[in-house]
Amino acid sequence: MKFVFLGPPGVGKGTYASRISPMLGIPHISTGDIFRDEVKRGTALGKKIKSVMEAGGLVSDGTVIEVLAGRLKRPDCAKGFILDGFPRTLEQAKALEKLTSIDAVLNIVLPEDILIEKISARRVCRGCGDIYNVASIKRDGIDMPPLLPRKDGKCDKCGGELYQRADDGADVVRERLKNYERQTKPLIDYFRSRGLLKDFRATAGPEKMVPEIVKILRKYGK
Repeated sequence: MKFVFLGPPGVGKGTYASRISPMLGIPHISTGDIFRDEVKRGTALGKKIKSVMEAGGLVSDGTVIEVLAGRLKRPDCAKGFILDGFPRTLEQAKALEKLTSIDAVLNIVLPEDILIEKISARRVCRGCGDIYNVASIKRDGIDMPPLLPRKDGKCDKCGGELYQRADDGADVVRERLKNYERQTKPLIDYFRSRGLLKDFRATAGPEKMVPEIVKILRKYGK
């Protein structure tokens, strides 16, 4: 089972993928997480992309494709994977077609004003990267309660400190959404024309949305 989770920043791709991955027995591959780990470890790649990420920009296609190609060769991808954050551009999508086949692309949808509120309220664990959210959103048919840790400011999984990423600030979020509209949204038409795209409107928290997504993805089980 080989899937792509598509959608604007903050729509929930990472949260959904991290929960669904163990349920389907395939790895969740987030290029964003790979890059942030490189930055944290101070590698050459990390130094190269740090300024781009903090400004809300996108890492070059060549760099992203190189990293992704290497990741897909690892043994845990033998039964499939969930790609989160790749592809972001048409060039990346075409490169992906050369690397492997894809069973379905899940396009997760949320209104822009809710995205901005949701992203600005996101908190990430410094230790393991687990994601929480302090926003409580209930309007326009959407009911998304906050996703809070049991202990204020500490991760449930590892006890690490929770913080707001530099690229989750309101101003940077707006810039990221502009980048998405310009570069990534055309992928919707690209994948739809290939019969791979499945639209999914998020209306509630992960506990309600995850089972619905799993039902969709299991149709592609082999």
